[in-house]
Amino acid sequence: MASVGSALGVGSGLELSTLLTNLMAAEKVPLTKLQAQATSAQTKISALGQLKSSLSSLLTAASGLTPEKFTGLVGSSSDSSVAFITADNKAGKISHKLDVTSLAQAEKAVSGALANDAQLNAGTLTFKLGKVENGSFVAGEAEAKSIVIDATNNTLSGLRDAINKAEMGVTASLVTDGSGSRLVLTSTTTGAANAFQVTSSDSGAGGTRSLDFFDYDPATAPSYSSGGSPAGMSRLQAGADAQFKLDGMEVTSATNTVTSVLDGVTITLQKSGTTTIATNPSPSGGAAALQSLVTAYNSFLNVAAALSANAPSETRGKAGTTGPLAGDGLVRDLTARMRNEVFSPMQGATGPYTTLASLGVGFDQDGALTLDTDKFNKAMAADPSAVSRLFTPKPFGEGSQSLVERFTAQLSPYTDSKGVIDSRTDGLKSTIKTLETQQNQMSNRLEQIEARYRQQFTALDSLLTQLNNTGSFLTQQIEALKNLNK
Repeated sequence: MASVGSALGVGSGLELSTLLTNLMAAEKVPLTKLQAQATSAQTKISALGQLKSSLSSLLTAASGLTPEKFTGLVGSSSDSSVAFITADNKAGKISHKLDVTSLAQAEKAVSGALANDAQLNAGTLTFKLGKVENGSFVAGEAEAKSIVIDATNNTLSGLRDAINKAEMGVTASLVTDGSGSRLVLTSTTTGAANAFQVTSSDSGAGGTRSLDFFDYDPATAPSYSSGGSPAGMSRLQAGADAQFKLDGMEVTSATNTVTSVLDGVTITLQKSGTTTIATNPSPSGGAAALQSLVTAYNSFLNVAAALSANAPSETRGKAGTTGPLAGDGLVRDLTARMRNEVFSPMQGATGPYTTLASLGVGFDQDGALTLDTDKFNKAMAADPSAVSRLFTPKPFGEGSQSLVERFTAQLSPYTDSKGVIDSRTDGLKSTIKTLETQQNQMSNRLEQIEARYRQQFTALDSLLTQLNNTGSFLTQQIEALKNLNK
């Protein structure tokens, strides 16, 4: 669009530029209204996006109210120094006497002492994993692994590092005392079936100590004594299974972490002794899930209040600011639906626990959701099954809905793709496109109007300039005639 009123009125002396500016300002009023409508629609789209996001978070929090959260059990032990337990959502209510006879332990072997600078012959050490059975070592299914000893690692520290680098189920360390250094080999896994055997293949060259010094057979190796075993390796500790009794029943385990005896319960053995292990209802999981719902609801409430604010408020919105969804029935409807869900009983449920309100969920004086944890804990202690049933899908068969399913049914029409909010958003986008088309058409028309005004004002300016010039000429002629008659 051309610059309004440029070079107008110069000849005539009239304020034609100002006149044209004012005329065009009046002509642009409809365009300004269209632009304001488009801006308002875009603001509403953003507001609906915020509303949908807060509803999605609320739906996620509601989905977290699973029955397992309200049937969770916590493990206890009368003497946790002997054993302690943990329980997952598969655990049932239990109470058992546990007598721990011995703990599972890993196979350990130790070499005789060698000088710190002892050089080993070149060759190969082969490791096999297995168990001692009927006085003989029986290799397991794992493939034997070997390490090569050469000039780069033919020391005790080099041997230790080579074993550890191989990651073959056996770790190595060095223990040094006054008589020298000893190689200690330890199985990485406890249990009688996780012993190991070491055999050597010695080239007989390159060092002062043969590799057969490290040969080890758990079935025949001598037990370690304080004097060590100068001939080679001795058995420092035999691999063994844990031995314990559960209510008098004898049980063995290759590890001290026992997961296969009681469904959903992990027993960790600590030492020999007696304890009583049990599981008891734990309200913490359910309380945390309900608190997440409360937090998500209050977040939604704050978003909804700010977007629909129609007057200054001390607690919600921004003082003096009208929200983009002020007066919109959508927000009022959603708020009413959510409030109703707190107090409406679950269809088919009986007894004292049929609503969220009966579990301690309520509203404060500002309308925000709260959770009375004492009331919730009392409900869990009194009847955890009834509480859990409120969150169990189809708790009373086909046609019945849990509180979570009800929340989902209320929120999904708004949060689903192509749901209520998406449809509203699509409608606003269509409106914006229409408004943009109208703006373009009006802008083109305004350019034509301005061009017409400019053409008319230019002609007027030219005519007035000619008239002024003619008037000046006539004045000069009259003055000249007056002078001739004197």
